[in-house]
Amino acid sequence: MSQRESLRRELLDIIASHKQGFASGSPQSQRIDQLIDELTPLSPHPNALDHPEIFRGHWKGDYYSMGRLVGGDGATNQGIGVTASLKVFSMGRLPDIPATFLGTGLEVDPPTGAYNFFSLYALGENKVPAYHFALASYQRRTEDLSKFFVEFIGFKVVPVDRSMPMSEFARSIGVDDPAALSAETTPRPKLWSRVVYMDDTVRIQLGQMGGHYVLSRTDRPLYSIEYWTNPAIKPPSMAAE
Repeated sequence: MSQRESLRRELLDIIASHKQGFASGSPQSQRIDQLIDELTPLSPHPNALDHPEIFRGHWKGDYYSMGRLVGGDGATNQGIGVTASLKVFSMGRLPDIPATFLGTGLEVDPPTGAYNFFSLYALGENKVPAYHFALASYQRRTEDLSKFFVEFIGFKVVPVDRSMPMSEFARSIGVDDPAALSAETTPRPKLWSRVVYMDDTVRIQLGQMGGHYVLSRTDRPLYSIEYWTNPAIKPPSMAAE
């Protein structure tokens, strides 16, 4: 087994059970940080933007250590299970209600430039299951082909239960006006995300605000796009596989 394969396997074994983020200070979280550093120079595709055939599609989040979010510091260095405000998770655009982060996927569509995040949250005091869409686009810049330069277009939350009217959903999570659950960003925030390691099925990226993320490629549809056009499509699971 090569050094890269050995490090990769160790990383995936640790994150299969360790989700808390770097703030936990555990030996596992510290080792994840070390493994990311050790894998970086071994990436088969150091210039990730040159390989749309690999980075396109749905990438399931396996490990998260969030950076300082644009909407506030409430989830910094945290992972699955952290509770902050929905406002924090939407760059200050959506209501200030409790939101527990349960997982996310990155969905990239090179033909359109879409770079969307499809996430699962428990919202409000009642912890209502909800999907959170962060809609964005990316640019390719030749000066650094390891970076996706991302422009955020808007945010929207909807109930997991698609039979629930938005008015009922809003009341259940403690929001008076359903229109407040969707917002465009003007001006549009612009951030970059650096892919420090990418092979055919694993992607490690570091965010501009200090986040660390490990994702695995899937063959799932782009739910953040298909949701609006095909009501019958099933959302990707957030569960580890």
